[in-house]
Amino acid sequence: MRRNTLLVDLAIALAVTILVLILVPGLAVLAILALAVLVVCGVSFAVTRWRRRGSRQASRRRTPAPR
Repeated sequence: MRRNTLLVDLAIALAVTILVLILVPGLAVLAILALAVLVVCGVSFAVTRWRRRGSRQASRRRTPAPR
């Protein structure tokens, strides 16, 4: 994962966290939203790793074997 992408994700998560803490009155709702954010971040991370792994395997298949 690129460092810039990670910093953007961190900034977005921080901004959402601050907004939620200010706007949401109940802690139960806050906990549900926090879990949702964690799930979305986890899925994003998993998709990024899956794509990265797929591109590595595809590039290995295209490389001709030396004679």
